Amino acid sequence: MRVPYARLSRAELDRQLSPSRSAKDFESVLSRHAAKTAALAGATDLAHWSDVAFGPGARQRYDVTAPRTGAKRPCLVFIHGGFWQEGSKQWSGFAARAYAQAGWAHVGVGYTLAPEAGLEQIVDEVAAALRHLRGHAADYGIDPDRIVLAGHSAGAHLVAAILAGLGGDDLPGALAGYVLISGVYDLAPVAASYVNEAVGLTPGEVERLSPLLYWPAADRPVHLVVGADEPEAFGRQSDALAALWGRKLRRISLARCPGRDHFDVLDELGREGSETWDRIQRMGQGG
Repeated sequence: MRVPYARLSRAELDRQLSPSRSAKDFESVLSRHAAKTAALAGATDLAHWSDVAFGPGARQRYDVTAPRTGAKRPCLVFIHGGFWQEGSKQWSGFAARAYAQAGWAHVGVGYTLAPEAGLEQIVDEVAAALRHLRGHAADYGIDPDRIVLAGHSAGAHLVAAILAGLGGDDLPGALAGYVLISGVYDLAPVAASYVNEAVGLTPGEVERLSPLLYWPAADRPVHLVVGADEPEAFGRQSDALAALWGRKLRRISLARCPGRDHFDVLDELGREGSETWDRIQRMGQGG
C-alpha cells in the first residue's frame, strides 16, 4: 500500500509536511513541554535518572522518571519527532509526572539527528535504546514485559519501524503495545519534499524503511492518533497504516482528536481519561 501524492505540486507537498505553518501556537506547546521535562530533574517526589547512555554518541541517551516506591511497574517509552533532524528528549518528559502518579515509569529517548545520522542508523539507535532499557529494567523498577512504545511524527515512524521488525526480530513481540501519534509511514512523499534536503533518503531507503510496506512483525495492540486540525497528509498516512495493519492485528484503533493540531495533539498522551490514556493503561496491564 502507498500514500498517493503525485498530483500534489512540490509547494503543496511542502506545505502539508510543514505542520508548524497551520498549528495554533506550536512554539508555546514545545516551550511548555520543555519546561515540564526540565522540572523532572529537581522533583523531590519522583525518582529520576538523566542521560543514561545506551551507546557512545552524544545523543544516545535516555531519561527515566518513576515513582519513588514500587517495582515491576509498566513503562511508557516516548520517541520525539522533528522529521529526524530536529527535536530532543529535552521535550519528551511532558507526560512523565502524570504516568508516575499512575504508577508507571516514563522514558524519553534521544537519538542522533540527520544529517549526522541516516535514517537506517536512527532506527538502529532506537532499537538499541529499547534493548538497553529492557536489559536494565530492574534498575528502575520496570517490568520489561510491560513496556509501551509511543512516538510523535517522525518518532511515530520510528515506533512503527520497530513493530515492522526493521530494528530486529527480537523487539516487536517483546513490547506490550505501540502508540503512533501523527506519523509518516510511507516515506515516498517525505523524500519528495523539503524534508529530504537534510535526511537524504535514497529510493532504496524509502522502500526499506517505510513501515507501510511491511506487515507488523507481532500481533500487539496499536493505537494511532491524529489531530483533526492537522494537515491532510498526516491523516492520510494514519488512515493507510490503520487500513493495512488492521488486516493482521486483532487490536488496532485510530483516534481523530477534535480541535487538536500536529503539536497540541501530544497533550492527549498525558490527559487522564482520554481515549489515548485509557488505551495505554490497558496495554500496560496486558489488555
